[in-house]
Amino acid sequence: MFQSRTTTRCRDKEIVWDDGVVFLLSLCSKEGKAEELKVYCKEDTALICPEGQIDVQEPCFGPQRYYDAKEGLTYELGIAGLEGATAIYQHKDWWVRPAFVGKLAEVPDRTQMILFRKGNDFFVLLSVCGAVCRTDMCGKDEDSLLVRMAPGAGNRNRLSDSSLVIAAGEDPYRCCERAVEEALSYQGREAMLRKNRRYPEMFEYFGWCSWDAFYHQVSQQGIRDKMQEFREKKVPVKWALIDDGWLSADYEEQVLTDLDAREGQFPAGLGGCVRELKEEYGIEKVGVWHAVMGYWNGVKEGTPARRILQRGLSQLPDGRLLPAPSADKAFLFYDRWHEYLKNHCGIDFVKVDGQSAISLAYGGMETYGEASREIQKGLNASAALHFGNCIINCMGMASEDMWNRPSSAVSRSSDDFVPGEKNGFREHVIQNGYNNLLQGQFYWGDWDMFYTDHRENRCNSMLRAVSGGPVYVSDRVGETDPAWIWPLIRKDGRVIRCDGVGMPTMDCLLADPLTSGKPLKIWNCYGACYAAAAFSIHQEEERCEGVLSVQDIPGLSGGKWLVYSWLARKLSPLEEGCEVVISLASGESELYLILPDEKVQIIGILEKYIGPGCVSRLWERADAVGVLVTEPGTFGFAAQMEPGQVLVNGRECACEPMAGGLYGVKILQENSVVELRF
Repeated sequence: MFQSRTTTRCRDKEIVWDDGVVFLLSLCSKEGKAEELKVYCKEDTALICPEGQIDVQEPCFGPQRYYDAKEGLTYELGIAGLEGATAIYQHKDWWVRPAFVGKLAEVPDRTQMILFRKGNDFFVLLSVCGAVCRTDMCGKDEDSLLVRMAPGAGNRNRLSDSSLVIAAGEDPYRCCERAVEEALSYQGREAMLRKNRRYPEMFEYFGWCSWDAFYHQVSQQGIRDKMQEFREKKVPVKWALIDDGWLSADYEEQVLTDLDAREGQFPAGLGGCVRELKEEYGIEKVGVWHAVMGYWNGVKEGTPARRILQRGLSQLPDGRLLPAPSADKAFLFYDRWHEYLKNHCGIDFVKVDGQSAISLAYGGMETYGEASREIQKGLNASAALHFGNCIINCMGMASEDMWNRPSSAVSRSSDDFVPGEKNGFREHVIQNGYNNLLQGQFYWGDWDMFYTDHRENRCNSMLRAVSGGPVYVSDRVGETDPAWIWPLIRKDGRVIRCDGVGMPTMDCLLADPLTSGKPLKIWNCYGACYAAAAFSIHQEEERCEGVLSVQDIPGLSGGKWLVYSWLARKLSPLEEGCEVVISLASGESELYLILPDEKVQIIGILEKYIGPGCVSRLWERADAVGVLVTEPGTFGFAAQMEPGQVLVNGRECACEPMAGGLYGVKILQENSVVELRF
């Protein structure tokens, strides 16, 4: 349990954990400031809320002193004896990633979350974006952090906000969740938690995006050619996203000029392209990309876009025309555009990019909390009204954006996957997996599109199986390989999607997978089973050796489990003292299903990564089990004894024994009833 005590006049405080771990808080104030660190302790969390005021200078109508917009109110957090930590930090204006540090001095600037372990307990330090200020952490020396709570705007002589949460416990995933829960509860915004949001139904299905296929040369003819390929290869694409390059803009100045598509590339207009996609190719939902500012630098003066969207615009001192940082005006901007896209063009959803440009554009003029919160309110309100909250948020992992979306449920959790970048998958899997420790508390992660015809296609495909988010590809025309799509989806295009968000297993949380020599394992849940994908991403391209153990995932300890290896097609036991050995060459991957060890355990369709997503038990007796199998393929099950008879739709079928008590039955048609008699 956390306890707090003041050590020096409300300026320095100790936060004590019940096993003796002590955090020392110390203000870094300057002369003329009256500051205090308020600490609110609960059983497993401590919330730090600084308050500060700079005295008014006499005469009061003369020059005054204010908090620096970027430095704000700062304090130190001391932690003695730290032996390694993982810090999630904002490494670009748009994205966060992990850093694996040996001591506090190595913690990067703009760190948003720190995870470390002492004894049997994990500890999470969470930077909070409050009503006005955002907080960032960075290393000061070997035993202390510098914590900065800054408003982002000038002329502030008073600061008071929620700043930092400390959470502790034996379950590191619960610690991450509790830290965010506590901050949002204090702010009265519990609805912001992912578990209180609704995942868009459209993203339950497989999709395609134009970006890597065409980049800025996207056109109606190119999209038509790609859809024809999908038809010929019988790939059930249910939604399509027309990415950057479709809209009318001055591409040199990077400003929006009109609301419809570029005439040269879309001769029938955006609406004509959308109608063709839906009527000719059976695409159920079509979306378009746009930047949060309209285009990257906003809206161009003297254009139709300026005239139509003017009620929602604000002009910066540098002349740029951008959505205004007030919810009502921002709503007018997005509502007018989204209404046109929906009613005149048939658009069903949007991907909104460049979101962390909000605080960059309005820096010094509006606070972090207020500018982003107001524009996000306007954007989310319009997306909810016109698209049922079906929106992909992108380039928006700055804390002022992450903490301020009222209703949207999906957000990109990594930098772009770049097909031409050598070993690009390494950074991709690291960002997506570790970033979900933080962003996964707010949103389902969009783990970006991938190429199926690519040297890292298996790794990318397996990664999406455990992501818990949308699954879509962006192959160029003629280059889609359905072999890496089918394991992820059912015949109707529905994604076999895990229940939560993929995160690193416990043994990987504090270890740099580029140097540890062990596979990086990302896990998720699907009903009563667990899925874990393992990746060999050592930076020296060495073979990675490791194990899968019951200590890797909370909930496994104390039980007996069966592990199905997808590539090897074999079963292995898993319990205390009995581990599954993993050995992967550089760039290789494997996917494991972890299921309870029962007399009869249904594995499902073995050609699918998450085979249980294609079956359901109908009934069970002492000597027989009935199963509905919804997809054709190899129906796999584990049994302690070979069945005496297997019936498929009432007819006896062959049962093939496989490794480790695994059996397979060929299923030729969907929605077949399998009866196993023992």
